[in-house]
Amino acid sequence: MTTAISIEDVRREVKILKALSGHSNLVKFYDACEDALNVYIIMELCEGGELLDRILSRGGRYNEGDAKIIVEQILNVVAFCHLQGVVHRDLKPEVCGLNVEYINRIRFILLIHAF
Repeated sequence: MTTAISIEDVRREVKILKALSGHSNLVKFYDACEDALNVYIIMELCEGGELLDRILSRGGRYNEGDAKIIVEQILNVVAFCHLQGVVHRDLKPEVCGLNVEYINRIRFILLIHAF
């Protein structure tokens, strides 16, 4: 990180991640630390990969029941974030991580902004 603005953006991101912790469909935030060049964000590993990869592996097709499960979880997280004064400005399958059992915990890294 080279500018004071960049550093403050990441610090604000960490503050928001802390504020959003505790929702069952959000990746767990553990800690953050920094050195002279970088900020390190320690979060839960989503070993199931990304939602986009899961969609593509199924030929881009989901039955209505499976799609309903995914959409409900995403909308549940979006509503929770909005209630906390946070909006995700780049919500797409690539930023939705999957847990091993099935679906999903949404990753919010450097893509969220308070409103």
